[in-house]
Amino acid sequence: MKYDVLTVYDLNLDQMLELKQTYLMQMFDETEGRSPSWDELARADEIVDDSLIFDAYAGTVFSNDDFVCSAGMEA
Repeated sequence: MKYDVLTVYDLNLDQMLELKQTYLMQMFDETEGRSPSWDELARADEIVDDSLIFDAYAGTVFSNDDFVCSAGMEA
């Protein structure tokens, strides 16, 4: 089975949103000791700037399998 290797700069909009939601959950847990609300998760694209994601995940290698929104995508 072949896996495509992705960097944070290769992610599509849905993958980027999913990563922003994950980042937001981690930041809320670490800084406020709580989970973000459903509204905050829905607005993650507005709340979390792309540059934060690019900086936080610059050295990370992803595959489509890392994202729920990519389930069933062809490799």
